[in-house]
Amino acid sequence: MKLILASHGPLAGALLASAELIIGKVEDVAVFSLTKEMGPKDLENELDEELLKTDDANVILALDLLGGTPSNVAVALLAKYPDLEVITGINLPMVIEYGNQKILGKTDVAQLIAMGTAGITNVKEKLAENQEDED
Repeated sequence: MKLILASHGPLAGALLASAELIIGKVEDVAVFSLTKEMGPKDLENELDEELLKTDDANVILALDLLGGTPSNVAVALLAKYPDLEVITGINLPMVIEYGNQKILGKTDVAQLIAMGTAGITNVKEKLAENQEDED
């Protein structure tokens, strides 16, 4: 399975670079950034060109934000690529999980979302819970 990261600005590339700093090279990832100079059609053309290289049933398109230009472009692409998996709210734990899953040879979209969600923590509350458990 291939992962395509798309974001406003350099976030997608930074997430991949950060993940690779932690776990090493992550295979089968493409990165796309929407810049101020681009319009939605420009991003759509870039993503479409990438999707033509592979079977859409084997692609996860991971986006930064629901309702933004990259996700609006993804909705348009779903009409052409109905088997494409599209998820929003991409974060570093999700990219690391994808890299780990690639090593194991099995990609599970639900698990990517679960890891991304689990990676969001209020540290102050977590420390307070741990302190209560120790008392």
